Amino acid sequence: QASGGRLRAPRAGAGAMAVSPPPPHSPAAAAPPPSAADCGPEGAPAVWKDERILKALAHFEAGRYDDARALSIESMRAPLETTLPGDLPGGGGSGGEAGGWRMALDNLATAHEDAGDPEHAEALYLRMLVWREGADQYRQSSFSLARQLFAKSPEYSTVEDATWFLQTLRPDDGHAAAQVVGLLALGEEVAAKAAVALWTLALRPQQRPKICECGGLELVAKAVADHVDNPELQAAGCGSIRLLCAGHRLAQQCRQALVDRLGGIEALTTALRRHPQDREVQREACGALRVIASKYPTSARRILDNGGVKLCLSALAECPEDDAVAEAACRALEALQSASDSLGDAATEDLRAALEVRLRGEREEGLAFCVEKLRDTFAHPETAGAAGGQVTMLSAILRAAGMLLQDAGVRHRGLDLIDVTIACMQVHPAQVRIQVAGCNVLLALSTGHLAEESAAAKAASSGALGVVCQAMRDLPCVEELQCLALGVLMNATRTNNEHKTLGVKAGGISVTVIAMRRYPRNALLQERAIGAFLNLCDTVGRSANCAKMGGLECTITAMRRHMAAGRVAELGCLFLCMLCDDANLRQHVAQAGSAPVAKAVSLSGPPESRRWALELLQELAEHGVTIDSPPGVLSPQMAKAPAQLCPT
Repeated sequence: QASGGRLRAPRAGAGAMAVSPPPPHSPAAAAPPPSAADCGPEGAPAVWKDERILKALAHFEAGRYDDARALSIESMRAPLETTLPGDLPGGGGSGGEAGGWRMALDNLATAHEDAGDPEHAEALYLRMLVWREGADQYRQSSFSLARQLFAKSPEYSTVEDATWFLQTLRPDDGHAAAQVVGLLALGEEVAAKAAVALWTLALRPQQRPKICECGGLELVAKAVADHVDNPELQAAGCGSIRLLCAGHRLAQQCRQALVDRLGGIEALTTALRRHPQDREVQREACGALRVIASKYPTSARRILDNGGVKLCLSALAECPEDDAVAEAACRALEALQSASDSLGDAATEDLRAALEVRLRGEREEGLAFCVEKLRDTFAHPETAGAAGGQVTMLSAILRAAGMLLQDAGVRHRGLDLIDVTIACMQVHPAQVRIQVAGCNVLLALSTGHLAEESAAAKAASSGALGVVCQAMRDLPCVEELQCLALGVLMNATRTNNEHKTLGVKAGGISVTVIAMRRYPRNALLQERAIGAFLNLCDTVGRSANCAKMGGLECTITAMRRHMAAGRVAELGCLFLCMLCDDANLRQHVAQAGSAPVAKAVSLSGPPESRRWALELLQELAEHGVTIDSPPGVLSPQMAKAPAQLCPT
């Protein structure tokens, strides 16, 4: 149809489309011409007797082209709905437009095949697939990709000819990117091979921009969405999406396109649901979700709306023996938990608040899921497979629970995790992953929320002190575990005298001294260790034992090394002041060289640390301990008003 609405016949030569006659033995060639009975007046076929066609012609002759077009489409739709019921939109069936298209295409190819021309049938089938995909991409404004597909369609004659080069394809064969991308439009069987080839090429970061420029992201996302029951295509397609959305200059654009117009998140979450026990699909889909959610809050919100947190947690339970799945799922959860961190400006404050509210609900449900799965594993250990599978699944679920507990607002909802976490640590005493993840959960539950005292008391009464002290003895070379375990030991013995006794009996003082000596440069570990001393050494006998084991020297060394780090100096001075209540221990404190450290803290430490440093110096001076001090620090005014001598 030319501009202005007039119809013109195609001219011969350039610009005219050649129409091939039907094959000699095809049904179209064998059909006789219409008889007079089948024709209307003036010899026209009977279809022209349709009133809608006649009205459409009248509208066209009168120049009402929109009305003519609408009536024409309506009149042609009726016989199609009769021929292919339920396969067109609105036809009442479930196949939809795609089902009608496939049926019509199959019928067309079958006609050529029945006529003894299978090669023509296969070529026609492949080209029609490419043409349809090109038309779809054109409607979606992907004009470059549509042009590429139309140009390549004549090259496809058979599946073998189209895919022969895939057998020798290597990651460095970037020149074949356009060919591989085009194959994604040739139906499920070919698309599965093409997705694997695309993943192979995308392994090289330098080739990913070229793949994206060739339309690889659009076609692989559509293939994953269309062929949901093909596990090979799903795994390779999700893996390709993961690679194309990271590690190159177009990665951010790819992530945005995938979320905004390609339906990538819906395709990935569908893959996770349809193939819950396929390790490769679960690994690659979780990895793709992680990449998409990283530093892109809009995509994180879409993932949450599609049940992403529950799907990642389910992946841990459904693939218990696969470490790669566990790692991918946990990293995806971590990316989702930190998605709101990138929203810092005031313009996005509402989005951040909405995302946090959504995340909080998902975290609460996730904690309940973790408790249920851990209990179910102990009740039915065969569900986790071999012993190695149980370790993998338990450690992954505990790690995921620790990520969910990073939000202090949901920690009071996770108190049911305490018993099952301790049980996991008791059943697998020498497994680093379980011990580290378990200590992390117990530490999170015992601090930073309104129910922390109840949580700490429940952990202590459930055997947590013995478990963490044993873990520190079993795994002395794991610095992360030592630091986390000392935090649990400090929190669980904070108030209750019975819990302090349990901590001492479990060997809490000795393991603390060993950890301080082994990791003197870890300021957080030293701070927690001194905090544990303050709780455990509440009697003269326990304090004396701590001093004999070397706890006093370790404390002074930590104060000297980490004077300005955290609360090391403050807690250290407080602990030394507590020891000075006993005459023998006071002399030991003085001989250990505490005075020079206390003086240095009083001059340059944090305000609260300076206060306790002056208290310590005063305590030593009042009992006749000789201290080399700068003028005025130990003057008689100190005993009367020590706060006035604090440096400004």
